[in-house]
Amino acid sequence: MDFGKAAKYLVVIALVCVAGWLLIWGPRGAGGNADDRVVIDYWEKWSGEEEKQMREVVDEFNATVGAEKKIFVRYTSTSAVSQKTLVATAAGVPPDVAGLWDLNVVQFAALDALIPLEHMAAEHGITSETYKPGYWKACNYDGHLYALVSSPAAIALLYNRKIFDESASQLRAAGLDPNRPPKTIAELDAYAKALDQVDSNGVIVRAGFLPTEPGWYISLATYWFGGTLFDEKTQKFTFTDPKNLEAMKWIASYAQRLGRKSINDFQSGVAGGAVQWDSPQNPFLTGVVAMEMHGPWMANYIRNLKPVMTGLPPGQTDNPQDGAAARQARSLYAYAPFPPVSPQYEGATYLQFDAICIPKGAKHPKEAFEWIAYLQRQDVMEHLGKLRSTPSPLAKVSDDFLNHNANPYINVFETLARSPNARGVPQTPVWAEAGDELGNAVTSVATLDDTPEHALQQAQDRIEKISKSFQVKQQKRHAKDGSE
Repeated sequence: MDFGKAAKYLVVIALVCVAGWLLIWGPRGAGGNADDRVVIDYWEKWSGEEEKQMREVVDEFNATVGAEKKIFVRYTSTSAVSQKTLVATAAGVPPDVAGLWDLNVVQFAALDALIPLEHMAAEHGITSETYKPGYWKACNYDGHLYALVSSPAAIALLYNRKIFDESASQLRAAGLDPNRPPKTIAELDAYAKALDQVDSNGVIVRAGFLPTEPGWYISLATYWFGGTLFDEKTQKFTFTDPKNLEAMKWIASYAQRLGRKSINDFQSGVAGGAVQWDSPQNPFLTGVVAMEMHGPWMANYIRNLKPVMTGLPPGQTDNPQDGAAARQARSLYAYAPFPPVSPQYEGATYLQFDAICIPKGAKHPKEAFEWIAYLQRQDVMEHLGKLRSTPSPLAKVSDDFLNHNANPYINVFETLARSPNARGVPQTPVWAEAGDELGNAVTSVATLDDTPEHALQQAQDRIEKISKSFQVKQQKRHAKDGSE
C-alpha cells in the first residue's frame, strides 16, 4: 500500500534491512512458553527500568488472560520504534501491536498505517466515558479511535522544598512565601530571581529556574499563556498568535536577565553538560536548579538516585504504603501545577502519553486488542502507574492508587489531567515536523540569536510549506487508491 513519498523513502533505504533486523535481533520473548497460542508481536520503545516494568505486565498477561484465551504476547524492546513500525507496515510485515509516541498517532493514521480501534474498544466496554477527556481526544482523529494509552503523563512544576526553606529570607525579602510554590508566571520569575545564586564574575552557581533546563516541553509554553499552535477548524498553524509571541518573549527574558553566555556556561558546566538526565548528576538532584518544568516520573528517579530527597534518614527506603500525606510532609521536593500567566488558565498542562496501536496489516488484530484491552483494565493500569509514578488515563482511579503510589504527588497529576486547560499535541499529521520547527525557534530565541517575532514567523512559513506539501501528497495518494 502507498503511504506517500515519506514512507516510500524510508522503504527504499530500509526495507532490505527489515527482514535482516527481524532475523538477527528478532522479538525477544517475555518469558514463558507460547505453546499452541496465537503469538502477538509487540514492539515497544522502552529500555532500562521502564522496559522491565512493562515486561512484568506482559508476563502477567501471558500467565493469566493470555493463557485463558490462547494468546502469547512476544515483547520486543527496540529503539526507533516509530520508524521501524512505519517501514515494516509499508513492507507488509508489521508487528501486531506498536508502542508509539503521542505525536505519531495522527501522522500514522493519516498515512493509513493504523487500524481503527473503536469497534473492538466498544466490544470491550472501552468508550469515551472510560477515559479522561484530554487523553481520549488525543487518541482520536478524523472520526476514528486509532490508539489507546499505555503510559500517560502531565507536565507540572517540580521544585526543591529544601532550597525554598534555606532561602526563606531571600524569598520573604522579595515579598514571596517560601512555604508555597509560585502560582503565576510573574511569581515564577520572581521566585527564580530570588533563588538564583550568581558570583561576582557573573557565573551562575545555582539557577532558580531556566526555561531550557531540561527544556523538553518549553516549545509548548504557549499552553500556559492561553495560546494555540494549530487551529483544528481551519487546519492552519498559528505560531504567530500574540499569545505565542508572549510565551517566546518570556523564554527570552531569562537570557536577557542572566546573560546568554552565563546560561550556556552553566548548562554545559555546573548543570552537568552532557550528563545523562537519569543520573545522580541530574541538575535538579544535585541542587543546582531549584525549579523545573517536568513530568511525574522524576519521583522514581529521586527515590532511586537521590533517596535523601524523600526526607528519610540514609539507609531507609521510601515506602508508598506510608501514605501520600505523610510522605509529602517529610519530602524535600514537591510537585505543583506549572504556573500559568493568568489564573484564567489555571490547570494548564501538556498531556503527554505513550500510545499503543495496531498497525495496518497486522496478522492478529483481534488477539492484539485483547492485550491492549488488558492494559486498559483499572487494576492493570494502576499497577503500571504505581511502578512508574505516573497518573492514569482512565476516568476512574482508586483511593489506593492515589494514596500508595510511588509518586506521593500523583494527585497533582491526576488533577491536571482532568483540567479543561489540559491539552495534547496539536492534531495534525505533520506535528513531528512542526514541533521540530518550533523547537528550533525556541532555541534561537532562548539564546538571543533571533527575535521572537522573526523566529515564529520563520517557523510558521516553513511549516506551512511542509503542511501544503503533505496535503498534496495525500490528495495524490487518495486519488490513486480510489482508482485501484
